[in-house]
Amino acid sequence: MQTKTYLPVWREKFTVRSYDIGLNARMRISSICSYFQEIANKHATHLDAGYHFMHETGRVWVLSKLFMTIHKTPAWGTEFFAETWPLGLERIFFRRDYRMDDGENTLVTATSWWILLDLNTRRPTVFHLNEEVLNQNQGRHSMVMPADGFSGVESESFKLRQAVFSDLDQNRHVNNARYAEWIFDVLDEDVLDQKPPVSFAIEYKHEVKAGDSVELRTQRNDTDGIIYDVEGKLAGTGQVCVRARVGF
Repeated sequence: MQTKTYLPVWREKFTVRSYDIGLNARMRISSICSYFQEIANKHATHLDAGYHFMHETGRVWVLSKLFMTIHKTPAWGTEFFAETWPLGLERIFFRRDYRMDDGENTLVTATSWWILLDLNTRRPTVFHLNEEVLNQNQGRHSMVMPADGFSGVESESFKLRQAVFSDLDQNRHVNNARYAEWIFDVLDEDVLDQKPPVSFAIEYKHEVKAGDSVELRTQRNDTDGIIYDVEGKLAGTGQVCVRARVGF
């Protein structure tokens, strides 16, 4: 029987579609999140660790943190490449990095932490990825994983967002890319219209299901560029469900 050869890096070519872009005809951050999620799932499936395999064993991959540095977002109609690779286990987190490029220049770099959740106990569990793949990727970091935590936002004012059908994924909670849409919806429109984002970071703290209402609070700091901290709490309980930071 022939032994399967695992690819240490998964790379695909795409074209920016009309539904990927925002008002400036360049790719939205939420679309970048979606492409990264797409190739991460394809690579995990190739490594025999994808969604369907894990679901059959009572486990599911949950994105915990994503950090992104944006050099330039691709424009409508242009071709781009997206690639991803795993870097192994760090405590309870599985690290996976990403890169987006136009064939010559780097457009976006990103790094993420994933948790493999046991659906019965709701606790993190461990899965051993192919060692040869991890050895080949050792030291291949697309960017430094930031050490700073995400800031809470102290503000009495907030915008209320209710999770509806279009926000949900197959796990019946708000999809990680939809949170990015929510976050950009509460930022200042004049900044969004005039400046492209240069960084995006998000931490998923608690799942949000259909019918849940989330209070989104925003804090702006103009000391070093323009930085927004955004925090979402479940209305009624105050449970923090998401924190993010966006730089312009």
